Amino acid sequence: MKPNPLFDFIRSFLMPTFVGKTFVLYFGLMYSNYPGEGYGYGLVATIIFTVTSLLLFLWKYRNHEDI
Repeated sequence: MKPNPLFDFIRSFLMPTFVGKTFVLYFGLMYSNYPGEGYGYGLVATIIFTVTSLLLFLWKYRNHEDI
């Protein structure tokens, strides 16, 4: 069974958008209010998660051709 590129595209869009951006917003607000208390690590980890999700999607479909 071939993977459905549309499903993967939607998943790769929704996960970073809803989950990633929510955590970026949370850690960004907490880091700006309480600098030096470790929220910067969560902010960096969330940004890395968002970028990695996009890069994995691009790498998976780098040779995909439409029929």
